Amino acid sequence: MKRTLHSDFIKLGMRIKENRVRRGLTLQAVSKRARLSAGLLSKIENFRAIPSLPVLAAVARALEVDMADLVAGIGSEGETASYVLTRAEERPVLERDDAVGFFYEFLGARGAGAEIVEACVLTITPQSRRKAVTTDGEQFIFILEGEIEFIYGREKLPMTKGDALFFDGAVPHTPKCIQGRQASLLAIYILNSERDHR
Repeated sequence: MKRTLHSDFIKLGMRIKENRVRRGLTLQAVSKRARLSAGLLSKIENFRAIPSLPVLAAVARALEVDMADLVAGIGSEGETASYVLTRAEERPVLERDDAVGFFYEFLGARGAGAEIVEACVLTITPQSRRKAVTTDGEQFIFILEGEIEFIYGREKLPMTKGDALFFDGAVPHTPKCIQGRQASLLAIYILNSERDHR
């Protein structure tokens, strides 16, 4: 049985954000109630961290929803297949982070237990802007088109078509277009809930 593109992990992050926004709550308000950092909550909502059960329970209490409602239907697609197939016309473009000009086309996610591998094509427009972000896991990027300057901590790494980079997502990072042209890159995330912390 083929798993659909929207993995349980992505559904959960979207559901938490939807509940928070529906209640008119900020990240800071929910994180304070849950006794978590706003950064961790943001990473969970944006599929950059896998919440442990205690963290998920704290978020549910802060949102005043049953944890069962947050996870309803998750994991109900049957057995995990040995592959995930995503057709070109099925790739949804999802919002992520507080960013302008960043378009994430999700290719798929697969995992077992506490570890998930997620892949997407990220297109960045010349007018794009985003603060540096962190991710609980390792990352890999491969430049498909265009040129970028990859900000990694205090370093600025120029990258062009065909260049690849493996890095620790815990270091603040963000790509920026250069030469006034759009850029596209393949991004792969290897996330592990063991790095999850309050």
